[in-house]
Amino acid sequence: MPTEMEVWSLFWQAGLTNAVYFAGLAFLLWVSFRAANMAGDSDNLIGKIFVTVFCLLIVIQLNFNGASAEWVTNGIAGVFAAMQAQGVEISSGAQSLIAASEPGKEFNLIPNLLGGIFMVTVLGMQLSQIWMKK
Repeated sequence: MPTEMEVWSLFWQAGLTNAVYFAGLAFLLWVSFRAANMAGDSDNLIGKIFVTVFCLLIVIQLNFNGASAEWVTNGIAGVFAAMQAQGVEISSGAQSLIAASEPGKEFNLIPNLLGGIFMVTVLGMQLSQIWMKK
């Protein structure tokens, strides 16, 4: 059985990995907005289609990034819950993580309400730049 400190260390390592992935996605999100703006000023139908696909892929990857963060949090909370069930004394921080998450929940790509609204808003902003007349 790992120690609580080892579990926290794994949690923060996974969080840092996810943050680096998000930083790359944030840059690509900026690129996608720039591309959407340029495609909207063009009459090139093929270009508009490719930029639309690019924008969709970036939003899908943002959703995957959020789902990965939630999955890691739930997994770590599951480890803490298992440690506690075996009689290991865990910190109040670990107990708070268990209470604030869904320990052991499977990977899920369905975002929460705010995450879903954010992604639909981003996609709507991009697609309106590409396909609506200015």
